Amino acid sequence: MEKKKIVLPGEFLSTEEEFAAGRNTFDSDDGNVYSKIIGSVEQDNQTKEVSVKPTVDWNGLKRGVIVLGRVELVKDSAVMVTLMLEPGNPKKQILVPGSAMIPIRNVSRDYVERLKDVFKVGDIVRARVAKIMPGPTVDLETNQPDLGVVKAFCSHCRKPLHQFGPNLKCMVCGSTESRKLARAYSTK
Repeated sequence: MEKKKIVLPGEFLSTEEEFAAGRNTFDSDDGNVYSKIIGSVEQDNQTKEVSVKPTVDWNGLKRGVIVLGRVELVKDSAVMVTLMLEPGNPKKQILVPGSAMIPIRNVSRDYVERLKDVFKVGDIVRARVAKIMPGPTVDLETNQPDLGVVKAFCSHCRKPLHQFGPNLKCMVCGSTESRKLARAYSTK
């Protein structure tokens, strides 16, 4: 088996002529195979099947729970987040060793044209579990004032950004950036 990239639900994997739909995939009326879940693509050249291996076992994660995570990937329609810490737990234990996503519709109450303008890889976000679907697929939301980026790093030099009103500024290189900030943004 050959491992491939990380995909989101509904993402194109192959045509039915190339590979048949395997685990956690579906074929559509247009003759293409798509992912059902967040995971890594696996193509079996012997059986000519494409499958998606889940990136995580969610261990009882529930709707409405507040989680912290690190932005791993920003796409046009969603942000991939690795869940890291359980807020409110003084031990800061690992909650889930895997990924979830923030669909663009769940980012803000305001119109968001480009996700790359409000999230960057490496940002630490505070989010609420909006939906858990079979697969497992977990949707997060940051569309409340207390949810969003709680710590961000400069896109140029990777140093922590400091908040100045609605914007963030790097005290090392002077870069000014914007994010979908949580009310409790921190530079610690």
